Amino acid sequence: MPVLVMLCLILTGCGGSGQKEAGQQGKSEQVKEISVDELFSRGKQVQGMSYDYILTAPSGTMSGKVWLQGSKIKTETTIAGQHMISFFDRDTNTVITYYPDQNKAVKLSAGSRQKNVQTPSEYTGGVDPAKSKIVETVVYDGARCRVVAVTGADGREEMRLWVREDCGLPVRVEVTSASGEKTVMEYKNLQVGSLPTETFELPQGVEVTDINKMMERLPVSSGTYSKQP
Repeated sequence: MPVLVMLCLILTGCGGSGQKEAGQQGKSEQVKEISVDELFSRGKQVQGMSYDYILTAPSGTMSGKVWLQGSKIKTETTIAGQHMISFFDRDTNTVITYYPDQNKAVKLSAGSRQKNVQTPSEYTGGVDPAKSKIVETVVYDGARCRVVAVTGADGREEMRLWVREDCGLPVRVEVTSASGEKTVMEYKNLQVGSLPTETFELPQGVEVTDINKMMERLPVSSGTYSKQP
């Protein structure tokens, strides 16, 4: 399994596929004013969470479960019939991918490669509040959300986020490309709170193959092999 795919799984719904559909899920209501900056700042306080995610892109759909606590990330998904659980440690920049059906795991460095699926807090953390505005307030799945429209440098709306008012985290993100293609990330069953340490630990007795150590033992003088970062 390519490293990029595994890291893609490390990562991470409110409303429908657009503003009209969001309104169908929950009616708009009058609530007190809040700035985008204040709304996003609430999400920065969250250290632990768990959720299901559904990524719908022009190329296809991906889904899974995610647990986050500080620098620890655990993901669970199935690709091409292969069930896998990944543990990503941002402090050591390593990822362990566990295959329950085989009771085996592979450990390697994440290197400089970036994951393609963002966590809820990473979406809001990368948004400039000055280029954003709240356009609607809706209730969905029992949570009140502020719909935030984000404008790009060309003045075109390029992203829309449904952000939960209570915790400042988006539970739906719509990204529209310049060509008009839309990618939607939904975060379902979002639970905020500290997670136990054992959540991010492998089961006892799992055979772990450390790819980094294997690469260190490979010859490098001939130039045929090179040590991985």
